[in-house]
Amino acid sequence: MAGTGLVGRVTEVGFWSSRILLLTDLNSRVPVMLEESRDRAIVAGDNTEFPRLVYLPQDARIVPGQRVVTSGHDGVFPAGLPVGIVRSVTGNDVRIAPLADLSRLEVLQLIDTGTSALTPETAPAAPPAAPVPGTVTHKARGRS
Repeated sequence: MAGTGLVGRVTEVGFWSSRILLLTDLNSRVPVMLEESRDRAIVAGDNTEFPRLVYLPQDARIVPGQRVVTSGHDGVFPAGLPVGIVRSVTGNDVRIAPLADLSRLEVLQLIDTGTSALTPETAPAAPPAAPVPGTVTHKARGRS
C-alpha cells in the first residue's frame, strides 16, 4: 500500500528491502470488484500506466469514475483495499487508474495477511531429516 491505494504484491523479501510486482506489470493479476455494484473482475497489468479490468460479467454497467477495490477472493488480499478508479471504457477495453502514484514510490506499507504465497519452487529447502534412533548411518568410502 502507498497511502492511497494498493501498489502490488510482494514477491521477494530481504533484510532491508522487498521486491514488489506492481499492478501495472505484465505478470500481475489481482481479483477486484467494483465497489458500488460488487461486480467482480481481475486487474491485469499490461506494462502500461493504466492496467486493464478483465473477466467482467457481460451485464456489468461500467462508467468512468467507479471505484475498484480488492475482492478478497484470492486469499492473498483482504476485501475492500482501494485499488483504483475506472478511467476509460471503450467497448470491452476497460482501464483503471491506480490510486497510488506508481511512478513516485519511496516508502510502502506492507500488509501481512497471514497467508503464505510460497510455492514449492520458492519455498526454502527442508532441513535434513534426523537419523532414526537405533539405526546406523554409513558413510561412503572413496578409493584412495
